[in-house]
Amino acid sequence: MLTLASAGATTAGRTASSASDFQAQAPSSRAGNPVVANAPVLARSAPAGLAREPARAVAFVRDFNARLELPPARLKEKLAMMRESPAAMFRAMPSLFHADLRGPYAQAAKLVDRPAPDILVVGDAHVGNLGTFRGPEGKAVWGLNDFDQAGTASPEADLTRLAASAVLTAREAGLSSAEQASAVKALAEGYFQTLELLADGDANPGAFLTKKESSGPVKDLIDQARDTSAKDLLTKYVKLDGAKGPHFLHTDTLKPLDAARKGAVRAALASYEKSLQGSEGVAVPLRVLDLAERLDAGGSSYGLERDYVLVGAADPKAPPVLLELKELLASGVTSPPVPANGEGVVKAQQALAGDANPLTGAVSMGGRAFLVREVEPEKNKLDDAALAKKKALRSTFEQAGVVLARAHGNTREQATRLEAWLGGDTAEATKRLTAFAQAYADQAEADWKALKSAR
Repeated sequence: MLTLASAGATTAGRTASSASDFQAQAPSSRAGNPVVANAPVLARSAPAGLAREPARAVAFVRDFNARLELPPARLKEKLAMMRESPAAMFRAMPSLFHADLRGPYAQAAKLVDRPAPDILVVGDAHVGNLGTFRGPEGKAVWGLNDFDQAGTASPEADLTRLAASAVLTAREAGLSSAEQASAVKALAEGYFQTLELLADGDANPGAFLTKKESSGPVKDLIDQARDTSAKDLLTKYVKLDGAKGPHFLHTDTLKPLDAARKGAVRAALASYEKSLQGSEGVAVPLRVLDLAERLDAGGSSYGLERDYVLVGAADPKAPPVLLELKELLASGVTSPPVPANGEGVVKAQQALAGDANPLTGAVSMGGRAFLVREVEPEKNKLDDAALAKKKALRSTFEQAGVVLARAHGNTREQATRLEAWLGGDTAEATKRLTAFAQAYADQAEADWKALKSAR
């Protein structure tokens, strides 16, 4: 009988965790002081068709969020966001998913009978973490854009999470079971075919698609991103003219920092500045024009510290550059977890994506890990309307499969290892992936209903 003893989350001293059989005791606190808390043991059996009792997910969520020690207002907002839909809850709790893969869904996640090799995985592969960003040639591309949860695991961890995301997205669009399965099959086809090409020696440009390589809603999104300028982005958050010079617009979700936090951010930026080479498009030494706190961003990291910094560009005539300092959660991929590591996230992005904006870096504040990155004007993602039709959904997830294969098979040697693991059994792997995705979507919907009714 499985029990849920605890789940936790910390950042850089705060470990985010859930163990293989829901029996973790993870140290955590925002300040980095270890605490151990146990959720109630739930001995109920799972309802028919589910591998786990939904109430265990509710206990997991409560314990996980308690360990984050979020301000009450932020916690309330995060729970409200999670209660919006099964997909929203699924996206917000990657640690719950990985705990299930180590526990009640371990066997269902096996795509072939041979053991999979351990590789560097994305850790939080879902459709919301695919989008446009600035590519290595300075033009918008589409691909994986969030590596905060990267860790070492089976490639099945990413494949099954992305496949479950496909089914949940299809269900929200009201598509049939057959259409849900079609989206997963498209994902599998894109992944397996690309992996075969990479193992045969095809060049791997990185875990993204250019406009020329893309199609359907993905191509349309790239076009839209290429038409967005730095000034277009800045006007959402910044007053560019005026007596004070460029400064943040203060709103319900963008707030000024207090003196202590300003001091901490400035000290962190001094450390970050030392990593810059002088060719990143910002003035060095950094010219900090203004600082603010962003309150309404993130999924699993919602409510954690997220600071916006407006800095001068290297070209005095160019618009300022917007940087973000994002507090990191430790990855839920491994158990027991290790504290979040900003430099590790940067290295994972470079390895998996094959590229990273040169402004991407890592700092520490108060014993907590932060990712530093540019808020790029090219950044965008597909909305629900773009994914509401079966043809668009299938096209998007087929392209997602291509991108994921490029991330996993980032070297020819790696692609060859994955090909050997699959052993040509791609038809069986596709069948199992489809079955898993639909079964886990059932679980996610049941968990969501339990969370909505919980008080």
